[in-house]
Amino acid sequence: MLIATSNSARPFMAKASKPVSFLGTIDIFQKLPHAELVLLESKMTEKRYKKNEPIYLEGDPAKSIWFVKEGRVKAVKHLPQGRDLTICTMGKTNMFGTCCCFAAESYPCNSVAESDTTVVSVPMAEFTSWMAKYPEISKGLVSHLSKRLRQSKDMQSFDQESVEKRILHVLTNLVSEFGATIPMTRKEIAEMAGTTVETCIRTFRALEEEGLVETARGQITIKDFAALAERREDIN
Repeated sequence: MLIATSNSARPFMAKASKPVSFLGTIDIFQKLPHAELVLLESKMTEKRYKKNEPIYLEGDPAKSIWFVKEGRVKAVKHLPQGRDLTICTMGKTNMFGTCCCFAAESYPCNSVAESDTTVVSVPMAEFTSWMAKYPEISKGLVSHLSKRLRQSKDMQSFDQESVEKRILHVLTNLVSEFGATIPMTRKEIAEMAGTTVETCIRTFRALEEEGLVETARGQITIKDFAALAERREDIN
């Protein structure tokens, strides 16, 4: 069971010496003038979380929208069977907690630091006012939510899939978050796919022999994404 812990928070300040602010690295903010980005960042708060530390829990009041500054965050749902299901993993510059922008009063899942992680947050009311003022943010949020809904729909049949298909499913989703080089281990992939490390290693060995992936310490490189995605669809 996840236990919430307290964290010291400090105002988020963009470094004046850098021409590009943190928000300027995020797609939905890139068209805004730098002065506007600095003003928006003055409303944000930065927090640091250790690996496996919860950022918020399912049922907590949805008071903020969050952005990953460094590290990784995973969205986790507790299942009736007693195990946890990782819905998705967010890397640097990704936002989360966004499904609560439209009337939801509480978070529908847990968000947990998957590595030592730094996040920045903005009050929900402040973020919705940004959406009203800047159409680019609203458009970007709709695209982001569509992606998350597709991932959630895919996860509904996750338990009925074979182990290999679950692993391929996890890998193709992670490519959309991190690109061809995924900063995760096979053990972490096994946990996300709901299988053992040994089974995951055997699956990766076969994928490596076919030239689809390459593994190294702390990372997985996708060599042929199209072939990987096609293989996933071909498995019944």
